[in-house]
Amino acid sequence: MYQFHTDHPTPNVYLDVARGAISNSQIVHKFGANFDIDQATDPESVWTGGGLYPWASLSSAQTIYCLSTSGSDTAVLNIEGLDANYNELTESVTLTGTSAVTTTNAFLRVFRMTYDAENAGDITARTVSASGTIVAQIDTGYAQTLMAVYTIPAGFTGYLVALDATIDGTKTCQVLMYHRLFGKPFRIAHIAESDGHYRYEFVAPLTVPEKTDIDIRVSEVSGNDARVTANFDLVLIRD
Repeated sequence: MYQFHTDHPTPNVYLDVARGAISNSQIVHKFGANFDIDQATDPESVWTGGGLYPWASLSSAQTIYCLSTSGSDTAVLNIEGLDANYNELTESVTLTGTSAVTTTNAFLRVFRMTYDAENAGDITARTVSASGTIVAQIDTGYAQTLMAVYTIPAGFTGYLVALDATIDGTKTCQVLMYHRLFGKPFRIAHIAESDGHYRYEFVAPLTVPEKTDIDIRVSEVSGNDARVTANFDLVLIRD
């Protein structure tokens, strides 16, 4: 269980967690974007890979194939996710442009990647092969994945404190937070209608148990080529 630090506590518990003054806890800020949602293709997850996030492709832990659409991308790619036991796992690989590089570790989840340079092409992480299913993508120039999906690591309970979403121009959409408890199907945990910007701060944080998958989706867009972003904030407490 976590313990509050008694030296110089601040009135803001989230600041205390962020600065390490509360043991066995951490802040997770997830953010994503989907730059092209059409009426014929929604619902879609808020991630740059487009469409619904392919959870089924990560039904078992496996090595990941990483590559770029540009031969100029030869810097270090940092991958964050979970291993077969749902424990936090990170690995760094050096890209070789358009030729795939495989991870040494087997990932059950991939929920963030960062690149140590400005990427000239789209960088993707794929299952099975270099032409397999995309499970994480860094769009050209971003050097960071934009994916509003996450899985609570083993041994932690997550507490969702806030989420928000935006849709471009005069369009409207439905914002849905789906979560999947371990061994259960995906279910809606929060839903709202948005005509530009939507934000919700939970008076009592929403409890999210270990191994729960979170997927922010958008449906019922009022026009094609909708650009949507989404963010959510979690406090993780070690059980």
